[in-house]
Amino acid sequence: MKKSYLITAIFTGAAVTNISTLNYFAATASASMQGYQSERKIRNEVPHKPDSDNVFEKPEGIYRIRMLLAQAEPPQTKGKFETKIKDFYYSLQFGTFRKKENAERFLQKLPPEIRESAFIYVTDKGYYTVRYGLFDSYRLLKDVQEKIPINSIVVKTDVSKIVKEKIVVQEEVKKEKPKKELKTKPPKEEKIVEEEVKLVPEFEEEEISIFEEEKPKIPLYKKIAGAIFFIPAYMLTHKQRGFWGKVEFSYKMEKYKDPYRTTSRNTFRQYYELNYEGYIYSPRLLTYKLGGNFSREDSKIKYGSSSSDSTSKLLGYNLELNFLKASRFPINIFAKKTESPLWYTYYDRTSYIERKTDSYGLYGNVRFAVSNFNYGYKHEKSKSTGFDFWEDRKTDEYLLSYGRSLFNKNLNISFKKNVDDYTQQYSSVTRKVYQDINNLNLNYRWRISKKSNLTADARYYSNSYTDLKDYTGNINYAWNPSDRLNANFGFSATRSEGNNYNLTFFSFNENLNYKLSENWNLSHNLILFTSSGTNNDQKLVNTGVNISYHKTVNEKLSFYGGTGVSGQAETGNINRVGGTVSLNGGLIKRFDFLNSSFSLNGSTSQYKSSKDDRSNTYNLNERFVAYLANNLQFEHYINYYYQDSQYYRTTGGFSETNYDNLETSNSLRYHKMLGWKGTLNANLGVKYYYGKKRAERFYPYGSMAVNYKFTRNLLYKLSINLHRDSYYNTNYATLNTGINYKYRSLYFKWDLQYYYEDNDNYGKRHNYVTTFKVYRVF
Repeated sequence: MKKSYLITAIFTGAAVTNISTLNYFAATASASMQGYQSERKIRNEVPHKPDSDNVFEKPEGIYRIRMLLAQAEPPQTKGKFETKIKDFYYSLQFGTFRKKENAERFLQKLPPEIRESAFIYVTDKGYYTVRYGLFDSYRLLKDVQEKIPINSIVVKTDVSKIVKEKIVVQEEVKKEKPKKELKTKPPKEEKIVEEEVKLVPEFEEEEISIFEEEKPKIPLYKKIAGAIFFIPAYMLTHKQRGFWGKVEFSYKMEKYKDPYRTTSRNTFRQYYELNYEGYIYSPRLLTYKLGGNFSREDSKIKYGSSSSDSTSKLLGYNLELNFLKASRFPINIFAKKTESPLWYTYYDRTSYIERKTDSYGLYGNVRFAVSNFNYGYKHEKSKSTGFDFWEDRKTDEYLLSYGRSLFNKNLNISFKKNVDDYTQQYSSVTRKVYQDINNLNLNYRWRISKKSNLTADARYYSNSYTDLKDYTGNINYAWNPSDRLNANFGFSATRSEGNNYNLTFFSFNENLNYKLSENWNLSHNLILFTSSGTNNDQKLVNTGVNISYHKTVNEKLSFYGGTGVSGQAETGNINRVGGTVSLNGGLIKRFDFLNSSFSLNGSTSQYKSSKDDRSNTYNLNERFVAYLANNLQFEHYINYYYQDSQYYRTTGGFSETNYDNLETSNSLRYHKMLGWKGTLNANLGVKYYYGKKRAERFYPYGSMAVNYKFTRNLLYKLSINLHRDSYYNTNYATLNTGINYKYRSLYFKWDLQYYYEDNDNYGKRHNYVTTFKVYRVF
């Protein structure tokens, strides 16, 4: 049911049953809650002892107390204070009991200064209540209630129903006491706590909390109708987090300029958000979150000499219902609507898209001792509109998953279905897409022993738009019989089907590593591969052996190297036999001078086959790092790569590659703490690229970032980036700066973004974006 329907139903019910009916249920429910807590919650103040001159007897057998705490003028006489007898007076009710004995016990345990003014009152239903005082003035009684250290509720008292045989105050009006006895001093805090513990007796079975007074006579059908509509509304008043939200105002100025045009946009945005979190009956039964938001955006855009104004009013809401969240089968239902403007700022332009999205769905799970089942559904409908773009999209998502974990075994199965139907238009090009995507995954883990593990994975994927279907499976077994030997065995299978093709792959992999000694290591690998399908019938066997050496001479010097030999045989579309020889090595050296380090490594490989295939590769890397000062680091590196290869084609001839590339870089990096409130980071360097069939390229760059917190609530940030690319003959610059400030509950933000680009094709382009924002979260 939508929120608007629920609100309409509640207010319709209120109109049918009239306000008096709702007041009846509200008073009953409120008194029930207050009365239940009245014997348990104790305040931290003790009232002043009443003056005995204000005690009078009226009528016979009934004693009445006048508390003149809020009286503006003192009485003219010190005699008995008499007033006209009324049918009803106001009193404070402390508790309600089924048995008279329990009411008397409760009365006897009250503090003496309160007990002398309390009495027992019999309600219409025969319950015994303990009440305090008889007052003509409701306001005066409220003042007295604030000074009583026991929770209570205000009720009307019929003097004819007071239990006469129970002495309420004192049997006689006491004589005036000496002034020194009338002086009351508040007891120490420790004693108050001790008395508070004794104020409420244990009557769990007998206590009743009812607001007893004259009730309006309401027909039975109105009571039933009122209960049907009022109870759900009353339940919503149980708050968990309560009300919270956000109010935000922002002003944004943007300007773009190039040799051909100038565009500017000024926008004022208002955003209001209000949420409420509560529960019904108990947080374990149902918790909920209701929220809504509204935003208004007024923009003025100028294109050269022309201008236009626009106003966007966007509404949103969200509803979340969480049923039985602490149980083994929680259920969550949600509905959400968002309307938001999306601005994208680039070097050359600012793009605007207004997106409206409605979504609803549910998700939940069922938990067992060793397994878990999850499910979910989401429907989403969105519409996006921009300057030269619009999109209308509908999406349905389904999710099912199952997990089971038992000792050393773990199983997870998940299925996700996504149905996407959308239409897009860019300028005059329209694109319609409908796709049904299914994704099924299975994962299995089995720890067979401390030395072996088995893992298995399976996946199914399909897409109706591309007419693609994929089936994939993998099994891997890891075996570690000792610290020196470890092995992995894996098998995988893949089946892929499309519009114009179908492929099937099977492969087996074996990797074995054996530590010959502290410095020497031997490894072996084996690959068995077969494929079939559209133009892809092939079988391959590849195996190889590698031996490596690593030596740490001391803490500052280490070197390593290795060599390997592998061979492979292929049959199918191409029949050939070939082999590869590889060699690699390197060293790492650290120096005390400038706390620097130097590393150098290289590798080479050669491949030849029976089809005159060849491949020769060389790779060399050098790196040097030094700290010129505590916060200043210098870094230099060189990378060189060369490849000369040719491979036989099934259609005949060879495909050849002859390529080399040199890349070098030098940079300075600076980092400094600005006291304990800020940081400064800077980077300055240049890169150089050169190679065969590649143009020479210089790339100088520089950047700086500052963050400084002047106070706990005031933060300043600044970042600058500059670089030039000689290949495109382009200069770039960006600047970002801003201030974040918090004053009590208010947040202030100012941001400035500047983009600059200069190249031969477009000339100089500038883009400025400035934003002022103030918001408050409550």
